[in-house]
Amino acid sequence: MSSPGGSLMARRTLAVSVLSLVVLMGAAACGKDHDTATQPSKGFSDAHPAACGSSQLSWKMTLLPGKPHNTPTAMLSAAHKGSKPCAFDGYPGLEFWVGKGPSADAKPKKSTPVHLVLKPGHSIEFPVFYDAVGSPSESCDVLAENDPRISVTPPHRAAHDYGSLVQLSDARGHHVRAQVCGPDDPLLGAPQLH
Repeated sequence: MSSPGGSLMARRTLAVSVLSLVVLMGAAACGKDHDTATQPSKGFSDAHPAACGSSQLSWKMTLLPGKPHNTPTAMLSAAHKGSKPCAFDGYPGLEFWVGKGPSADAKPKKSTPVHLVLKPGHSIEFPVFYDAVGSPSESCDVLAENDPRISVTPPHRAAHDYGSLVQLSDARGHHVRAQVCGPDDPLLGAPQLH
């Protein structure tokens, strides 16, 4: 006949074993919906990396030539310069601003969720749609003559990650002053991995 203490110990061991199994099954289920840029390695830390931070990303924004209807005005891209994969889950924060004056914040064009793993040496691009020219009937909130700043923050940034300043450049890499016109906010298109 077993002692009361032994019976209690057996029940606790069984409860801990069941709880561990539930936690492991939950972690495995969470990993099923996480898309990656390339095949993840088998290690848990590689399959579920931390969110990308500004220190790992090198941003640039390129003004695209011409302005046909429904095509992006510029391309925002981030190259991963770190040594470990990072999670890029969502859209970056993108703001055009002039000191304490006018500003324009970009919003996602579609609400489709983004769940990507960005590996070292790879990059991600977002087309940016906005009116950079204006018309006689529209005003420009962010004027090129004021030499506006452009700031970008990664999605799910850490508390003390204040983002990065990025310059708008033409296809040759020359600095171009940004201008945002019209009644609509800038929009970010779906990301593309490279």
